[in-house]
Amino acid sequence: MKKSVFTIALLFSLLYSITSEAQNQTVTLRVPNFVRPLVEKWVAEYRKTNENIDFQFVSGKSQDNKNTIAFTASQNEGVSFARFAILPVTTRQSEAEKIISSHKLNTRRLRNLFFLDEELEEEEELSKAERKIHVYVASNQLSASKPFAEYLGEPAAAFKGKKIYGDDSFLNNAISRDPLGITVNSLSNIFDLENRTIHEELALLPLDIDKQGKQILSQGNLDDIISLLEQRHYSEIPVVKAGLAFDQQNPVLADFVRWVLLNGTQYVHQFGLLQLQQNELVSK
Repeated sequence: MKKSVFTIALLFSLLYSITSEAQNQTVTLRVPNFVRPLVEKWVAEYRKTNENIDFQFVSGKSQDNKNTIAFTASQNEGVSFARFAILPVTTRQSEAEKIISSHKLNTRRLRNLFFLDEELEEEEELSKAERKIHVYVASNQLSASKPFAEYLGEPAAAFKGKKIYGDDSFLNNAISRDPLGITVNSLSNIFDLENRTIHEELALLPLDIDKQGKQILSQGNLDDIISLLEQRHYSEIPVVKAGLAFDQQNPVLADFVRWVLLNGTQYVHQFGLLQLQQNELVSK
């Protein structure tokens, strides 16, 4: 009898230990700053019904891949949940804005302006003043500059100018201190997500797109720009899939990502991202 009681107690103890471990599991999130407010919203909503799962945000390369969900901008990696647009930008009323304002940037001029490439006819494409422009990009592996380069058929290493250590969110400050500074960034870093207008110190570089697109970009309303880019494609504006890479055999991670796909995509506009196109939606 005593032996049976002891066995039952041991089984309950083991069961409690396993359940407790699962309930107190911590999920590590590695995302760039431009999607972090969106992911924080997901976490807050998800924990209303899953309060025993803890989340922590990390910067740099995560060491724990088993319990990590990482942002990816790769077309072939992770589960896509949205898209994000990347635009070239400078500081309002800067020397760089004055130099470029009279030009319209098509894809070839964008490549000449931002990249070093022996095959580019830089001397013919850029004016003497334009060749003085200083390009800034972030060194972070999650920087929007990487998919921008890939979209234009260039390696990220071919960017001209200076690389800033850290996240793309630091680029606004970098170009504000250099009258000749330009960069590329996601809508979430270029626009104020509260008032839905471009940050007052920034100016979009002029692109060689149609009249409707130019008008909407010049008006600078974030929601109108999102709507435009969801409906129309411009070769001068990279629109890249945003995804989540994780161990799909981990039930805790899989449940969170499943919740994101079912419930979290409704918030992407609020945080400056675009919805996936109908043919990009995954089966839920």
